Amino acid sequence: MSGARGALAVTALGVCSPGGVGVTALWEALATGRAHHPPITEFDVEGATLGAAGRVPGHSGAQDTWRALDLAESAVREALDGVDDTGRERTALVLGTTDPGLVPAEPGRLAGDLAAACAERTGLGGEAITVANASASGAAAIAVARDLVASGDAPAAVVGGADAVTDMAFLGLNSLRTLGPEGCRPFSTRRRGIGLSEGAAVLRLEPYAPHDTDTAEPLAVLAGCGLTNATGHLAAPGADGIEQAVRLALDDAGLGPEDVDLVNTHGPGTRRGDTAEVTALRAVFGARLPSIPVNSVKGVLWHLQGGAGAVEALACVLSLTHRAATPTWGAEPVDPFCADLDLVLDDGPRPVPKLRTALSISCGLGGMNTALVLRRP
Repeated sequence: MSGARGALAVTALGVCSPGGVGVTALWEALATGRAHHPPITEFDVEGATLGAAGRVPGHSGAQDTWRALDLAESAVREALDGVDDTGRERTALVLGTTDPGLVPAEPGRLAGDLAAACAERTGLGGEAITVANASASGAAAIAVARDLVASGDAPAAVVGGADAVTDMAFLGLNSLRTLGPEGCRPFSTRRRGIGLSEGAAVLRLEPYAPHDTDTAEPLAVLAGCGLTNATGHLAAPGADGIEQAVRLALDDAGLGPEDVDLVNTHGPGTRRGDTAEVTALRAVFGARLPSIPVNSVKGVLWHLQGGAGAVEALACVLSLTHRAATPTWGAEPVDPFCADLDLVLDDGPRPVPKLRTALSISCGLGGMNTALVLRRP
């Protein structure tokens, strides 16, 4: 799939993650490698590979079935700061999540309709769409919202993803042997699985008018999206499907592999996942791959489930804004299989003065692969 519908302006961001509440806290966490991963106390994890999870410090919302909705509301409100009631009236809301059932049914609303419930709370009156595509949900939601705005079906959209840590998700992944005893260690010889986190992240998308002097310059431009549903294994991504998603996104943006200055990988820290992703990157970028900075935010944030693809898109926007690539915390010692990658392993953000185009990759169970291309305006 490739939309080929044109670029959109990213005009605002909102986030709450294990790094803290707000965009500033996210950048600080990515820059320093510090995040909140306390022990799990609300359900029994005796015998599980991992006994901790990523939590949003300082967020006082519900700790039950409403948690994902409360986190989403927090992120959406930050992205809507300064938008009046008239502006909110027709703004669409598209939210990805891995477990729509976290939002109970209420009169006039079906169970699982995270976007509709969040729109009610935040005063958004446009389309409300919930996307459930496993770990790629947040990134896939961005592609859906891009099409809504670019086609004129919505004048603007707030889009991203949100998820909470539940016993079903945590223990289910543990039964699949997906959890690692140290959380996420992307591309490391010590990687043995993922760590689960809660959180929410959204972007505000509006039509992009590069020559309009009456509008403020956007934070970034969403230039292209590519989606595939292709793998040979239910629980692991396939290199061919990832490669195709990246090529579709670049084609959609009217760019080639030579234009990419930073790759933010899905990078969960699973052997099959890392191997497939590196293989796909080699196929796309060839001999140029060693010259492109590559990172993963999961080493510090762990895996935000349905919010992962969205928070990683935000990380790309922040990297473009700061012209810097944040480290892949937990990657050392690096697997020799990844030796040809320019993994960002610095003690803080690495300056990339010529950073103009960032590629973000997200993958989900069942072969869902999403690639997003974001550029400086």
